[in-house]
Amino acid sequence: MNRYLTFILAALLLVACAEEPPPPRVVEVAVDEVVLEPYQPRSRYVGRLQAQDDVTITARITGYLLSRDFHEGDLVEEGDILYRIDPSEYEAALARARADLAAAIANQANAERNFKRGKDLLPKGAISEAEMDDLTARKLDADARIESARAQVTSAEVNLGFTVIHAPISGQIGRSTASAGDLVGPSTGDLTTLVSIDPIEALFQISEATYVAAIGRGLRNRLDLDFVRRIEVTLELADGTFYPEIGKIDFFANRIDRATGTLEARALIPNPHSLLVPGQYVRVILQDTQLLEGLFLPQAAVQADQQGSFVLIVDGGNKVVRRNVELGSRIDDKVRVKHGVEEGDRVIVRGLQQVRPGMPVQVRSLATPGV
Repeated sequence: MNRYLTFILAALLLVACAEEPPPPRVVEVAVDEVVLEPYQPRSRYVGRLQAQDDVTITARITGYLLSRDFHEGDLVEEGDILYRIDPSEYEAALARARADLAAAIANQANAERNFKRGKDLLPKGAISEAEMDDLTARKLDADARIESARAQVTSAEVNLGFTVIHAPISGQIGRSTASAGDLVGPSTGDLTTLVSIDPIEALFQISEATYVAAIGRGLRNRLDLDFVRRIEVTLELADGTFYPEIGKIDFFANRIDRATGTLEARALIPNPHSLLVPGQYVRVILQDTQLLEGLFLPQAAVQADQQGSFVLIVDGGNKVVRRNVELGSRIDDKVRVKHGVEEGDRVIVRGLQQVRPGMPVQVRSLATPGV
């Protein structure tokens, strides 16, 4: 009996060993192709807005403030009246200066007449040379007094004009530090500030590497090139919305900052509706309007490890192959690849965690339903 059981077990064991092992499970992955597409180079920088003109309003003469002719925070036009200073003292000074000018004119006329008489009498011996010299000196003194009196009138007129303070530019007025009745003057400090609103400037920093790359694309003579003129500047605001107006670059600094290794740049942004304000932080987006061609692959296919960025592709034999890649800018859900893959390569975008280089896979296109 025992021999019979032993024989059966041995037979079963031989049968089991004779069966072939099941084939390994082939993982199914979704792939997408590397494509050659036109694109517009785009780069992003953190920027800060500032007014193109930032003016401090200060009293040029001393006097009591009669009125403040604006509402704080309003938009004002160039030439609008901002403040009025009591003009009575300066009107009186102008009247005195004009009276002194009239007296100087009368004195000069008398000196001129005496000088002409002396010239007629000197050849006849009616006056001495010394008397003639005295008449000449009086005439020259009278001429000088007229010039001085005229200068005093001009100075008094200028001071009187300073009693009315006008807006030197169009823009938005700030908070006033003085009210009607205050004594103001050059030593009392700023009365208010006025900043231009349209256009507004966006300052941002470009890295040295970016600047060197731009040189390679044609930025050799800075603002005197079509390359710079065709760059469009858009702004992304703090809430993620995009400002609708398009700006242009108008300035590059003349040196790279040693501390930060960056080059300061500036863009001029239209601001017709005063939506942007100085001091606001924005994201500056530079986009070249000229179309270039580049290889693109899905961002979902990109992985990274200690060796850098890489993708897994499926070769002609449906096996997984690793490719190290050098990436460029990201545009929407795709990323430009500079080196590492070729047009038409199939990159794995789904199922990445289940495969390793060298494994056979079953391929399904990303566009296939059910993936």
